[in-house]
Amino acid sequence: MDTPSSCPVDAVLKLLAGPWTTHVLWTLQTRGALRFGVLKRAIPGISSRLLTERLRRLAGAGFVDREVVPSVPPQVTYRLTERGRRLGGVLAQLQPLVSEWEAQPARAIEAGERRA
Repeated sequence: MDTPSSCPVDAVLKLLAGPWTTHVLWTLQTRGALRFGVLKRAIPGISSRLLTERLRRLAGAGFVDREVVPSVPPQVTYRLTERGRRLGGVLAQLQPLVSEWEAQPARAIEAGERRA
């Protein structure tokens, strides 16, 4: 009998469920290749340590490519791989549903106010 951890979809969802992971992917999807400092500034509130950890995990899973140009200091650029771009397309398909769900609480509050 299969355990839940043997489901490939579950493994991807666990990776995406990590803090800031989808935000990192979304930023690289919408803004293209970015150097570390620019990426960090594009995601207000994320720490350097957490951004580094997220990028390493995403690179390990094949979603992000890390390019290092040897210089002082080294120039490190991150971009989505083909796999990452395909995943970004899937995330973009969620946007209409998310927008609908965000609007529902407001409609429910308005309906309650009209009844009172």
